[in-house]
Amino acid sequence: MVNQRTKATLSVTVNPQLYQQLKEEIGSRKISGFVERAIVKELRECDNKLAREQKEFRRSLIRGYKAMAKNKKLKKELTV
Repeated sequence: MVNQRTKATLSVTVNPQLYQQLKEEIGSRKISGFVERAIVKELRECDNKLAREQKEFRRSLIRGYKAMAKNKKLKKELTV
């Protein structure tokens, strides 16, 4: 997680009902930690999604290159 010695202040606006629910469920002194953990979790999910998409894109490129190579080989065989 983030270095505990260095912190930055973040101002977030939420609707009053959500804030009240946070205070009741989490406790008013623990909201910052809760929000930090939620942000870290979401950012990890974004990173994981991006990694999966990049992997699938690479696979797609490889399939395309292989298909193109087969096409060139076939054209060469037909012209001989």
